Amino acid sequence: MVKLKLFLLRAGFCAAFAVCFAVMFAMLIAAVMGIPSGVMLAVLGLAILMFKADLVITELAPELMLFGGLSGAFLAAFLGAAAVKLGFLISRMFLKVKRRCEKLRDR
Repeated sequence: MVKLKLFLLRAGFCAAFAVCFAVMFAMLIAAVMGIPSGVMLAVLGLAILMFKADLVITELAPELMLFGGLSGAFLAAFLGAAAVKLGFLISRMFLKVKRRCEKLRDR
């Protein structure tokens, strides 16, 4: 019975880790791609505003490019920070499962 409990605890943690890894991977990829593209879009919007080239480069409003790019970059940075926080959460969960398994094994 103890071996079954140990197996179920470890299997449950492995499943939670796999899901957490997939979510973290997606969030970090979004951060890696979103921050530079958001900053570049904001810089392009600022350049269009400064040089009064509204419809020459793009049909988007320069204000939309500026603030949309900045908000996208900040959202991507938030996703990256949330992925790191999720990593800390799963590592704490690993330590709890490890301690619980050691206590069950020592019985």
